[in-house]
Amino acid sequence: MVKSGNIFVAFLGLLRVKHTKSYSERFFNEHPHKYNLYGLSKMLSDYGIENGTTHIKDKKNDIKEIQTPFIAHYGRDFAVVNEVTPEHVSFLWKGLKHSMPVAKFVTAWSGIALLAESSPSSIEPDYKKHRKSALLQFLIKILLFCAGGFILLATYWKTSIYLNFGVSILLLLNLAGIFISWLLMLKHLHIQSRYADKICSLFKQSNCNSVLESSAAKLFGIIGWSEVGLGYFITNVVVLLFSPILVTYIALINIVTLPFSFWSVWYQYAKAKQWCPLCLTVQVLLWSIFAVNCIMNLIRIPELNFESLLTLTMLGCGYVVAVLSLTVLLPLVNTDQTVQNLRQSINSMKADKDVFTTLLKKQPFYEANDCDSIIRFGNPDSKLHLTVLTNPYCSPCAKMHKRIEELLKQANDKVSVEYILSSFGENLNSTNKHLIAACLMDHTNSAKILREWFEKGKEQRDDYFKNLSLDMANPKIEIEFQKHKIWREKSQLQGTPTVLVNGFHLPESYKVEDLIYFTDLDI
Repeated sequence: MVKSGNIFVAFLGLLRVKHTKSYSERFFNEHPHKYNLYGLSKMLSDYGIENGTTHIKDKKNDIKEIQTPFIAHYGRDFAVVNEVTPEHVSFLWKGLKHSMPVAKFVTAWSGIALLAESSPSSIEPDYKKHRKSALLQFLIKILLFCAGGFILLATYWKTSIYLNFGVSILLLLNLAGIFISWLLMLKHLHIQSRYADKICSLFKQSNCNSVLESSAAKLFGIIGWSEVGLGYFITNVVVLLFSPILVTYIALINIVTLPFSFWSVWYQYAKAKQWCPLCLTVQVLLWSIFAVNCIMNLIRIPELNFESLLTLTMLGCGYVVAVLSLTVLLPLVNTDQTVQNLRQSINSMKADKDVFTTLLKKQPFYEANDCDSIIRFGNPDSKLHLTVLTNPYCSPCAKMHKRIEELLKQANDKVSVEYILSSFGENLNSTNKHLIAACLMDHTNSAKILREWFEKGKEQRDDYFKNLSLDMANPKIEIEFQKHKIWREKSQLQGTPTVLVNGFHLPESYKVEDLIYFTDLDI
């Protein structure tokens, strides 16, 4: 069953691949190629999912032969097709579930489909780590909910509100209003919520997003009606809990809100021509509160004196403060989504080959073939050649080596790596010579030798090599050591780790992980 508006996360769910929603959504949203088949295919491959693209010519007949789920190029976008019957196609598109006749679907479908098949080894990268983090976040939310619920119940009991049936009902209705208004706010922020999606799909001709994104969805074009509703209901709950004696005042204010419901219904029917079930639910709650106020005889006109006017003014200020506070805090709620969109734009620009080539060729150039180091791994015939100046005792160098190994794993023999060894002082040169000797003895496992050194050998220094039976008298060791030294003196590079791409210094705005997009680039 499709549970997410994010097509990548929804596809993972249908393929039953182990993943965490938060990481996978961020992974998709920040990917530089999330808007094309290459990017979707690459993301699936990163999760260990075999996939391939096909072009169906006889769309109407052959679509029934394609194994679901698959990703279809639908219109100018992508859709996740989860079921095809002889009559209908069920799919997720633009965050909404759709079901339409096959003949209608194929008119918008280009015939291009991305097919995928998961296996037991298909899993999110670092799944256990992300799963642990997601579980911790879930427990924090549960704890926060329980603490808030306890405070609410304790206050309800301590102020003896349970003895007043009318106020208790009003409290429940306003709590429901807070929940619905919160869902409206999530919709307005384009934050996925399965509860909001379920309510918004109640009517056939309903589209909450269409109504919430209209020009009338904001008061004065600044304050959203979702913030107004949430601020209104929150203020009501605070007053009912801590000062229930003011219930007659909030009953009067409720009457002021009722004309808005007529305008809201009219606008959805006549202007937007779409129904927003969440908006309609808010209107139902406003009238339900009015009905309870009438039944419990809570609508009373107070005496016009200084005290009553002061109370009304204070209460009005409370509503204003609540609404304006939400308006100010609202951008902070959506910070993560904004950051993801910004990162995706930056990543998309960085992944452009012309941009990368231009920036790369503006960097200092160093003749990378001068050394011809024995510490090499990857494919020597690849177009992308990395030269890494590293130090055996440098902690950032150890982290860089892990990242380069991961790049090699993803690049499928499309990257060549050459290491130049440096050191903090003459007294540590013996370690470089031992590493050179180890690589001379087992040239094909140079990457493994360096990995094991950084993981467990660094702390033991030269003692680590005692059991490796290295021939330290081999003259090739000194020759190799001198080649590294000469290259460093000629280049005058000292900082480690330093990464060169085909001789050019890697631009500061790029990471070695970004090079996966340029393995076929002629530089």
